Amino acid sequence: MKKVLFVDDEPNILEGIGRMLYPLRKEWMMVFVSNGREALENLSATAFDLLVTDVRMPEVDGLELLTEAIRLYPKMVRIVLSGTADHDMTVHSVALAHQYLMKPCDAQVLLTTLRNALSLRNILDDPSLTALIGRIRSLPSVPTVYLKLMKAVQSPDTSAAEIGEIVSQDLGLSVKILQWANSPLFGRKRIVAGPKEAAIYLGVETVKAMAATEAVFSQFATSAKTGEAAEELREHSFQVATRAKEIARARRLPQAILDDVFLGGLLHDIGKLVLAYNFPGQYHDVITSLQDADGLREMESKVFGATHADVGGYLLWLWGFPETVTDIVLRHHSAGPETDEVEDPAGIVYLADWSVRKAAQLESRGEPGMIGGKVAV
Repeated sequence: MKKVLFVDDEPNILEGIGRMLYPLRKEWMMVFVSNGREALENLSATAFDLLVTDVRMPEVDGLELLTEAIRLYPKMVRIVLSGTADHDMTVHSVALAHQYLMKPCDAQVLLTTLRNALSLRNILDDPSLTALIGRIRSLPSVPTVYLKLMKAVQSPDTSAAEIGEIVSQDLGLSVKILQWANSPLFGRKRIVAGPKEAAIYLGVETVKAMAATEAVFSQFATSAKTGEAAEELREHSFQVATRAKEIARARRLPQAILDDVFLGGLLHDIGKLVLAYNFPGQYHDVITSLQDADGLREMESKVFGATHADVGGYLLWLWGFPETVTDIVLRHHSAGPETDEVEDPAGIVYLADWSVRKAAQLESRGEPGMIGGKVAV
């Protein structure tokens, strides 16, 4: 039985959550407390799987609680459910929690988030990955524009035009989304002139993923450790996303799968950047020791105890991406074989990745599977 601890100093919030989750009482053991001090007492007595806490509370606040939870119970999943308008506190809590939800939170969104967090707990339970994540000093931070998008899409009344307004506040993201909206991939017959029109045309989920992808690549592109490789890997990821969507469309698969494979293709290699940034010397040695790209995961596992797919899946889980997209990133190297009949989303991204690499080999006639000799794809 899964054990979940809820912490909030507003009795009405706790009562509402309790009523909503009452049908799950035989699946989950749920404890409700009103402050951080009581939460720490409960944590010391019981091994909880999941902590859901507010931030602004009397006595021991949510930030103190989360900090102690990380120190004492690092394997426990941490989710913030808060309505605070304090920007600094929000940013701090995002850094301490695995996922962040804003009040008021739709009941179904909360339930789905809790279910996904518990179902993906196996990611945290892998000892090798847990050890590796513990060594990583810098995971990409959730960008402000992405937080705004996440909050906006939680409301069923948010329009694509409103999403475009949020995007327009970030110049770099606006430029990138306009580039993508006007690319041949989307078959647009006239020029998309502004972020609002691009958001309407591309769709909310695609724009949200582009915001996350652009934020991650931008963070790494400014680093001397990964700058040039990040730009090259960004281009590769867009090619894979494009190819994956083409394959899914040719299979006449549902629109939801087309969206998932495009997002998964954009994000599939993010774990490489995390490893290259945090362990530049070791990751350089991994890349230069490869005879071909097919041995990359085996070498990563040998050196780090986990692969870039594991790290990328973990990062997307931290950011609260849908399980369908997280699964693609986790399995994009293991969902083969190379077949024209594949309909599994992870298998489609596998095939797209494989075909893009093969095309690059034929074009460059250099070392197979390498991007500029820096980051294997």
